[in-house]
Amino acid sequence: MGMPRKKPKSPPIMSHEFVIQNHADILACIAIVVVLGLVSELTAKVSRVFVFLQHGLVKNEDGVLEPAVGKDSFPVEFERGALDIFTVIFQAMMLAVVHAVIQEYVIDKISKKLHLSKTKNSRFSESGQLLIWCLVSVGWSIHLLIKNGMLRDISMLWEDYPHKVIHWETKLYLLVQMAYWVHMYPELYFQKARKDEIPNRIQYYTLHLVFIAGAYFLHFWRIGMVIGLLHFIAEAVFHGSRLLYFAEKNEWAELGFSIWRVVFPIARVLILAIAFLTFYWGLGRAEVQGVDFATGSFNSFFVRMICLGSLFFLQLWLMWPYNQLILRRRREERELKKKAAALTTAKPKPAGKKQKKDSEESSNGVGGKGKVKKN
Repeated sequence: MGMPRKKPKSPPIMSHEFVIQNHADILACIAIVVVLGLVSELTAKVSRVFVFLQHGLVKNEDGVLEPAVGKDSFPVEFERGALDIFTVIFQAMMLAVVHAVIQEYVIDKISKKLHLSKTKNSRFSESGQLLIWCLVSVGWSIHLLIKNGMLRDISMLWEDYPHKVIHWETKLYLLVQMAYWVHMYPELYFQKARKDEIPNRIQYYTLHLVFIAGAYFLHFWRIGMVIGLLHFIAEAVFHGSRLLYFAEKNEWAELGFSIWRVVFPIARVLILAIAFLTFYWGLGRAEVQGVDFATGSFNSFFVRMICLGSLFFLQLWLMWPYNQLILRRRREERELKKKAAALTTAKPKPAGKKQKKDSEESSNGVGGKGKVKKN
């Protein structure tokens, strides 16, 4: 009989390894405590700040929107405010739990079957999580853009600015977007990211968070949703192709990267065109000009040029590694063509030894008439 297997020792409570292994359960317990706080009147005010959307608006008797504080009706329209930070924190906790579930029950099971190295496994996990998020973002943003009529009429991106009033579903989408990129910072610790990958990942997360939060705060969330849709489409194609590459589905991966090489620059051009049309032409012709914190207007020439210039330089910065990749692939293709041409034009080796061997074999009855077998 074989020796019984020893159970792996569980790490000490609240040690680094314990937190990493059980972070989803810990965060889920914290979330349950926050939700249970709604039961008691003493803690309900605190729990509501985390669980529910804040800064709701309801119509009074005159049909004018006013804050929903102390109102019995459930608000459908909202505005942004400082309390949204607590909602983002709570949503980031929930997304960390969902992240862990997807990682354990989907991505890890697939990566084990592929037998990837540590580096490839880390990149496979990253692309798997980002692909799922990009697909969710694309589907959700298309639904909201169709619902708000922004795909039919592009002038809605700048008409009636400032867009201070936000529908509850749109506000939820924007807050979840910010929460997703906030939760990605502690995931670097939970997923034990490689040190050489951390700077690039932090840069990637920060750019998403800054631009989404900026569009939300400045009431440019409509153009932010359109730009985000174009960006996430290109990102979904890239990460999907990357997963196929790690899975050694080379033909499908090459097709995916070929599509990405077309979609990526088109997305960058469309983003710049929409940004120029909105910030320079549309908002430039609006009647309300200047910064007014009371009305939530940030339609000044200075703010618009900062937004337009930031988007312009971001697209150039994103295009730089893309161009480097295209040039490197072209060099590799030229080298492969040169090697193939060299092999076809190479002189065949002298076949003297082979001919001698064939003559010996024919004399022994191999490949020729051979000797007559005696009875």
